[in-house]
Amino acid sequence: MPLDLSNLIDPKLVVLTAPRSSAAEQYRALRTNLEFLGVNGPLTKVMVTSGTPGAGKSLTSSNLAISLAQAGKNTLLVDADLRRPMIHHLFGNGNLSGLTTALTRPEEWHKHVVRGPIGGLSLMTSGPIPPNPSEMMSSPIMMELLVQLGQAYDMVVLDTPPVVSFTDAVVLSQTMDGVILVVRAGHTSRKIDLKGKERLTQVNARILGIVLNDIEMNDEDYSYYYGYGDRK
Repeated sequence: MPLDLSNLIDPKLVVLTAPRSSAAEQYRALRTNLEFLGVNGPLTKVMVTSGTPGAGKSLTSSNLAISLAQAGKNTLLVDADLRRPMIHHLFGNGNLSGLTTALTRPEEWHKHVVRGPIGGLSLMTSGPIPPNPSEMMSSPIMMELLVQLGQAYDMVVLDTPPVVSFTDAVVLSQTMDGVILVVRAGHTSRKIDLKGKERLTQVNARILGIVLNDIEMNDEDYSYYYGYGDRK
């Protein structure tokens, strides 16, 4: 009997809630493109960000993580947006424990990971929002935690704050194997989106590609489209 997830997770996690939809297929295509980009070396830690809030980065990171787990990857989705965390809302989890509590005792990080709704997917929510998110994200403890997570999982997907508004994502991008930049059609100006890309290139982050959200599609209520490529 199919698992009824309607009361557990956000319906926009279409890879689970509408697996035959065109939107879900695009997320699977995104996963396939990541596999091709890792042909010269596996991508273990991938960061998802956007230029400004509201672009759909949390939905993109969540659907991507689900798709990776469905493909047999032992995947951890981390909510590293300590400004406006969304992962616990999308998956219907609590948020009393997570990344911020793991950083207080990094040797016990596994205690702050919860199982996802499907096998192979684990979640680390943000935990309580701290007064100093930028300092926490740039701390040596955070860098060491990322190393440990990368060793424990086939793929670690980080949902991070918008790159134009905050420095958190810029700092984290330098420790990632690649960065996915999410843009929402008609939501922000091209100038702001380009500024987000520039901030990442200034620190030599490896921008894997651009995901374009909210393009109207004729056959689905939930619209999604992507543009992708290895842009260094």
